[in-house]
Amino acid sequence: MSLADYDVYPDADDLVRKIEQFDLARHIVELEAYGLTIVPPEKMQAGEGFIQRLRDAIVKVCADRNGLEIGDYRTSAMSIGEAQKNSWDLLEEDEVFVEAATNPVNLTLVRWLLGQSAVFSGQTWIIKGQDDEGLGLHSDAHGIPPGAGQIAHMCNASWICTDYDGTEDGPTVFVPGSHRYGRATLPHEASLKRTPFKFVPLIAKAGSLAIWNGATWHAAEKRTNPGLRITLVQNYMRSYMRVQHDYETTSPELLKKYPELARVVGKALYPYADAQNPEGQRIAPFMRTGTDPFA
Repeated sequence: MSLADYDVYPDADDLVRKIEQFDLARHIVELEAYGLTIVPPEKMQAGEGFIQRLRDAIVKVCADRNGLEIGDYRTSAMSIGEAQKNSWDLLEEDEVFVEAATNPVNLTLVRWLLGQSAVFSGQTWIIKGQDDEGLGLHSDAHGIPPGAGQIAHMCNASWICTDYDGTEDGPTVFVPGSHRYGRATLPHEASLKRTPFKFVPLIAKAGSLAIWNGATWHAAEKRTNPGLRITLVQNYMRSYMRVQHDYETTSPELLKKYPELARVVGKALYPYADAQNPEGQRIAPFMRTGTDPFA
C-alpha cells in the first residue's frame, strides 16, 4: 500500500501517484540531489511525431518572424545571432507549443518542484549554429537574492529537439548540486575555462525533456558540428512570482480544449485583477502556498 492511498495530503498524494504512473522516481531523486534531470523520449508520454512537429514549428516561426530562409536544420549555416531574435511568446503560434507546455510528465516534474499552483511563465527557442560560442555559468533564478530558501522558486523545462550526442553539439552543461549553493555565480566563476567548479554535459536524444531547478548553475558549450541545435525552453514559476507574459488573455478556445493549460495559465492569485474589488476566492489558494510547498 502506498502512503498516497490514505488521501490525507491531496496535493502531495496526486504527485506521488503520477510519479509512480510515469516511472519518475529516479528523476525526482536527481532533481533533489543534483538540481536537474533528463527524462528520455520513451517516458515522455508524447504522441508519435511530436518532437518533429515541435522542431518544425520552431523553425517555421523563427523564419516567419525574422524573414529568414533556414532550410534543412541538419545542414543550415544560420547563426544564433540571426535566429535568436523575436523568440518569445510562442504558445498561440501552433498547438504543438500547447502540447509541450501541458505534457503530463513535464507538469508532474514542474509541480514537484513548484507546487500544484505552479504557473506557466513563457516559452522561447534556442537555435545554435556551427561555431556559435557558448554561454558562461549562470542560474535562471534572476533577481532572487541569496538566502531565499531551500525550495525552487522557478524552473526550466526544456524540450530537446535535436540530438545532444557530445560536446561538439554545443550542449548545456551543469554544476550538479549547485541549486543548494543559495546564490548566483560570481564573475570569476562564470567562464567554463576558468571556473573551479566541476560541470557535466547534458547528453540526450531528441524528444527528451531536461528540467532543472531555477537555481541550478548551467552554461553552454561552443557548437562545432554543422547544422543547428534546437531547443524549446519553458519557464514555470511559483504563483507569487511575476511571470514573463500575461497569459490570462490566451484564446478561450485553446483554454477550453486544453484544461491543463487553463489551470497552468489560470488567473493570477495575487495581485488581484481588480485591485479595488478583490475576489475573495483568490485569497485562500494564495495564502495556502505560504504553508505548503506542494500547494
